[in-house]
Amino acid sequence: MKLKTQIAMSVSLAATMVSIAGTNSVMVASHRADWQFAPENSLESLKNAIRFGADIIETDVRMTKDGHIVIMHDYAVNRTTNGSGYIGDLTLEEIRALRLRDNLGAMTPYQVPTLEEFISVAKGKAWLYLDKAIYDLPGHEEGTLVRKLLEIARANGTLEETVFVLPWPYEKAKRIFGDDLEKVRYCPVIEDKIPDLEAYVDEYIEKLHPFAFQFRMASLDSKTYAQLPKVLASGSRAFIAATWSNHTAGHDDRVSIFESPDKGWGWLVEQGFTIIETNHARELVRYLNERAK
Repeated sequence: MKLKTQIAMSVSLAATMVSIAGTNSVMVASHRADWQFAPENSLESLKNAIRFGADIIETDVRMTKDGHIVIMHDYAVNRTTNGSGYIGDLTLEEIRALRLRDNLGAMTPYQVPTLEEFISVAKGKAWLYLDKAIYDLPGHEEGTLVRKLLEIARANGTLEETVFVLPWPYEKAKRIFGDDLEKVRYCPVIEDKIPDLEAYVDEYIEKLHPFAFQFRMASLDSKTYAQLPKVLASGSRAFIAATWSNHTAGHDDRVSIFESPDKGWGWLVEQGFTIIETNHARELVRYLNERAK
């Protein structure tokens, strides 16, 4: 596996990302960008995660009352800003008047960013994993949010730098994404609660050959874990979120930070997971570099 190097100029970064994606190099996905040293999902947290060496930035998308996409985890602005109310009830102008809180609740001078602003920083440097795309919007047809995200990514020339992680059956994904399903970095979710899981995985391998599958496995005796050899044999990457113990059969960030990174992240790499989402991108990149992963 190749060594993850420092970030260079945008043109060479774009080439590097394509090169990394086509190998077995471990790719690091930073959860909510960097929420430890900057407000979660802020432009500052995005810049930090890129500096740390993250390949993919996991972030959260919500639609405002007037149809703009902003970057925020919650439905409401209460927890992360000095305001209150649901994002769907607020205009972009109202949201931009707010200021973000840091992870301890202290006020900062930073604003809630739009997706376009996130793209302008990340383009050519890291891919954006747009979480919360699964949700349908009240009063809108099914898939409205996904179609809006695709429209913005297409307009900015970043379809191939946009990651979607969804538990939808292939038929639904194809219906909503259309031809863009083959252009984005689409990652079907594998988890035990998906009906007829084996057939679901087989259909995606046959009809799409996804860039990656995201695994959510509570234990090693799960149906999800049993799909790992098939996915690796197909040539798709195995993606896992070390942010959650119940997604990693206990081999998560907490184990990696407080016990041993070999027991957490290292175990995941040995299993064949080559995309790891983490709350500690700086530490994970350093760990992988030290071990030439």
